Amino acid sequence: MSIFGQKLNHHMSLKKVIENALEMLDKADNGIVLMNMYNEVVHPADAAFKGEAVYPYNAKQFIEESITQNGLDLRDKDLRLKLLKLILILEEAETNKSRKSKVNELLRESKDIDFGKIV
Repeated sequence: MSIFGQKLNHHMSLKKVIENALEMLDKADNGIVLMNMYNEVVHPADAAFKGEAVYPYNAKQFIEESITQNGLDLRDKDLRLKLLKLILILEEAETNKSRKSKVNELLRESKDIDFGKIV
């Protein structure tokens, strides 16, 4: 159970890192974000209002570092391509699963219909 718990925690932390990365990219301007000393992305207007010191930071580099710390080196192009392939295959399988369940449902509904024998 502890192994499962560790995997679950890793999954949850990686999911959070990915969510944060997507949020950061939404706030980036040409790949650059402003960060405070706590590594929080800060909007320029908020920083000016609070008188907070901020520093420009390369969002891509920050994201790659964060994800690498969680065991997934996205700087490796081959790994990125394999991840994309894996995700596409999983999405296709999920779509096919949905279609298959619909076909099975139709077959169950038509179970009582006699189509005749195929010889």
